[in-house]
Amino acid sequence: MRLALRCAFWLAVCCLFLVSSVNAQEDLSNRQFIDIPAQNAEDAVKTLARAKQRSVLFQTDDVVSVKTNAVKGDHSLQHALDKLFEGTKLQGGLTESGAIIVSQRKVENSLGGNEPMQEKRSRFFLTTALSTLAATAAIAQDTTPAGENQDDVIIVVGSQIKGADIAGSLPVSVLGEEEIALTGAVSGDELLASIPQIGQATFNGVGFSGVNGAQGDVSSINLRAIGTGNTLVLLNGRRMVLHPGTQVENLVPVNSVNSNTLPVTGISRVEVLRDGAAALYGTDAVAGVINTVLKDDVEGFIGTVQYGSSEGTSLDELSATIEAGHTFNDGRTNISFFGNFLNRNGMPASELLNSSTEDLRIFFEGTPFEGDTQLRNMSSQAAWGEFRALNGQIAAIGDDDFHIQPDTTSGCLVDLPNGVCADNGGSIGTALRLDRARYRDLIGDTKRGNGFLFINHDLNNNLELYGEASYYRSSFFRRRETAQMLSSNRVVVPSTNFYNVFGDDLQIRDLRPLDVGQRNINVDNDSFRILGGVRGDVGNNWDLDSAFLYSEATTESITNRVSNTLFQQALSLSTPDAYNPFGGGNPADINAVNPGVNSQATIDSFIVDVSRRSKTSILLGDLKLSNADFLQFPAGSVGVAIGVEGRRETFLDDRDDRLDGTITFTDSVTGVTNGSDVMGTSPTPDTEGSRAVYSAFVETAIPVVSPEMDIPFVQRLDVQLAARFESYSDVGEVIKPKVSVSLYPASWLQIRGAYARGFRAPNLEQINATGIRRVNSNREDWIVCEATARSNMTDFSTGDCDGNSVESVRAGGPDLMPENNQNFSLGGVFQPEGSGLTVTVDYWKIKQTDVVGIFGDQNQISLDYLLRVNGSSNPNVIRDTPDAATIALFAGTGLDPAGEILVVQDDYVNLQPRQASGLDFGLYYDFETGIGDFSFSANAAHLLGFFQDPSAAASDILAAIEAGTLDDAVDITGQESLVERNGRPKWRGSAGLTWRNGPFGAGVFGRYIGPVTDTSVTGPGGETFRVDDWMSVNMYVQYTFENAGLASDTRLRFGVRNIADEKPPLADEFATGFYEELHSSRGRYWYGSIRKEF
Repeated sequence: MRLALRCAFWLAVCCLFLVSSVNAQEDLSNRQFIDIPAQNAEDAVKTLARAKQRSVLFQTDDVVSVKTNAVKGDHSLQHALDKLFEGTKLQGGLTESGAIIVSQRKVENSLGGNEPMQEKRSRFFLTTALSTLAATAAIAQDTTPAGENQDDVIIVVGSQIKGADIAGSLPVSVLGEEEIALTGAVSGDELLASIPQIGQATFNGVGFSGVNGAQGDVSSINLRAIGTGNTLVLLNGRRMVLHPGTQVENLVPVNSVNSNTLPVTGISRVEVLRDGAAALYGTDAVAGVINTVLKDDVEGFIGTVQYGSSEGTSLDELSATIEAGHTFNDGRTNISFFGNFLNRNGMPASELLNSSTEDLRIFFEGTPFEGDTQLRNMSSQAAWGEFRALNGQIAAIGDDDFHIQPDTTSGCLVDLPNGVCADNGGSIGTALRLDRARYRDLIGDTKRGNGFLFINHDLNNNLELYGEASYYRSSFFRRRETAQMLSSNRVVVPSTNFYNVFGDDLQIRDLRPLDVGQRNINVDNDSFRILGGVRGDVGNNWDLDSAFLYSEATTESITNRVSNTLFQQALSLSTPDAYNPFGGGNPADINAVNPGVNSQATIDSFIVDVSRRSKTSILLGDLKLSNADFLQFPAGSVGVAIGVEGRRETFLDDRDDRLDGTITFTDSVTGVTNGSDVMGTSPTPDTEGSRAVYSAFVETAIPVVSPEMDIPFVQRLDVQLAARFESYSDVGEVIKPKVSVSLYPASWLQIRGAYARGFRAPNLEQINATGIRRVNSNREDWIVCEATARSNMTDFSTGDCDGNSVESVRAGGPDLMPENNQNFSLGGVFQPEGSGLTVTVDYWKIKQTDVVGIFGDQNQISLDYLLRVNGSSNPNVIRDTPDAATIALFAGTGLDPAGEILVVQDDYVNLQPRQASGLDFGLYYDFETGIGDFSFSANAAHLLGFFQDPSAAASDILAAIEAGTLDDAVDITGQESLVERNGRPKWRGSAGLTWRNGPFGAGVFGRYIGPVTDTSVTGPGGETFRVDDWMSVNMYVQYTFENAGLASDTRLRFGVRNIADEKPPLADEFATGFYEELHSSRGRYWYGSIRKEF
């Protein structure tokens, strides 16, 4: 089915492409009757754009004052533009994406420099007329061929020089309104995932994280897949506040702008600069810049309602949007408002096959991995408790360790009520492990609201005041299994417990009290943004843009949890209302609660709400001056931009009193104190930090060769030079440069390249956090596997040592050095004249040094394995004293007994260099035919390399694996080549085709993600599991009513995402069974919308 769908998709695209091309040859002009009276250029072009359903890019304010010619009759779009502007100082043309562009006519430069320059005001205006006909997931906007009558393509991102014709020298991708419609996205995460150059989002609403991770309606941004936090994100050209929740990525806390705060239906376009931009926008723009431009100049009222649902699941979504605007004060003032509301009902894990169970072995039958215990991801922390007597052996047990099991299981030594018994030994059998899938929601319930207000006021002196105000709020609810007891924070059952028949104080070694019920996770996210500024012409062709903004984001999560102090108080009771920890699970269903063991009143006595409140803010002021005609060179105008910026960023992470050390847990029997009073969560102190950053930049655009010079094989050559100085209050000062070059050997061929240096400071949590404790699940204690294999004379099996929860302790500090990077790109644009075809190819390479990270707790455990095999141990892996069973296991193996892992010390360090490289491909074809207007595009990203130089310790482990000293099941995570390893596919791609014919419209969009390797599963021959590639196809049709009375200007749209119902490829991933940061779990998704203009 998958192969058939893919073949059908590409065959349909090719057929439409070829048929439309033939039609285009038969009727290149595709004339349409147009009747536009003489009027100002702005209104005339808007009228034409509505007729042709195009977007408009205005480069000059003269569109308000220049009067166009009347145009009436059958005309193609370009011919109509030529007629409109004939004899005026303006010209009109088309970008390769199909948008109409209006600019001043170029005046040929005098080599002597004595020709008067046209006065122009270098300020951008964007008016969205209907929808652009470009149909790509990411359209590379490249400057059209140089020449006397060529058009300037305006891209806000990529240069600070307003009006400079240099954007084509930079690899910039753009999503317009029509591209957004093709994706069918209702959230920012879905929209950005359609761009092949954007990597996996580790912040997402599907992955599972505890109170220490980012939760709720949040999604991160990861351009080039080099890591969250390496992409600068702008809104209307200025920084957005970071989401206050941090998430562990590669075991390091990172933060990101929350892409779900972006209102998809209110976006005019998304610009992606796929190049290092530290010299232009700030030294943290390592991978590039994403700038979202919102609709801010609305006239009238537009309302839209959409409903969609995932076929065969509980997931559905209802959204409503309003756009309203009014111009008054003699046209000098415009107020626009945009509002959006979304209500989503989530999806339990049981509704997706991959996620319906943690025992993935059933999906691998008939493969080399059949029966592999590495795929058994159930938890050894279950309702079937494990206990240890503090004062020696228990007579009835004959051991100091015992566990609870169903009384139908062999080995029962002490019969207990409720169908369970006690058996000796400190570990439950693998058959009693908990399958947590039944207790989890895969996608949570979400309510989200966005509101944006824009005010623009013309001061009548070539200056304009502008302002923005926005507010976002979301409420999120999700359920998951209750937490287990940690090895570093165990509770003792006193001998006084009513149900303790063993006559001793008993330390709980492992227990997950399922009768507590599911964790109910409630997360509220809020953010607001206020901006005010002035922009315009300040004389002598200088353009001013200056603004102040303040933005703040907060998140609050509240979850029902178990207080260890109150839990032990319930354990200490000598009456029947004491808590009975010996009830086990349900003998008839080992994953269910054993009913009637404990009363609800007893359970309620130790349930508390645990909260986390976090806040980030940014206060920013800037002043930028630019002049596109600063100097006249023989080849044209030299553009210059200078600017200064100051900003203050803050971060506050306020943990619950039961986690930050305010309320601690002291065991009433042993007297041992732990900083956390919450079962299953390590202590985490509050963190607070701030920094001030002051910067200055300079940029110049230099034309070196122009067509008028008639230099062979060099029709045009432009150079962009930039540098930026930044001073951080906590990590020092830095200056970073950038140079880019654009060469046209011929009018139809462009070669472009750039080199830049960048810098990224450690984030505020990495610098200010101390003593962070985190619990990570499913860690393999390899030395136990080795001992088991040697003791039993069997093959090494990870099933003997997996499923461990390990607590890691991490610390950062001011000694962390900033990360440095180099960014290089080289590409070309092929654009045959008059063909409507554009082909782009770009190579990129990023090298990072001093990347902030950690070695990793699993790598620390692997190093401990290596050292123990050689007679020593890793001091960073802190273990408990071996018990009798462990000593017996290691006897005769030649290995020293290794007790249970209590803590792994794993501090933040500056890692070895990391290097990534790849290729971007684009193909765009926009054409008009007798059966309508078509736009086709294809965009692909190919990852050539992603290599993390291994540390000395990692090199030792790799060498030991190669030499056979360590079993080849051992894997070093985050080292050496990372291409296709647990993510980062070699290929990502998208392709789209849209069609418009009068009131009718349709579109088809395909998204492809290549295969990756899951290194957590190895076969008998050492081979790793290959995760399949994935492709989804979206389609929609629409009709707009015209001249239909009350129904006029009403658009109906019906669509389907993932029409073939492609499920996410199976992967051995914790809690989900697939890579949630790469693939979608929603399956086939139907939607319909109605949009009405008033």
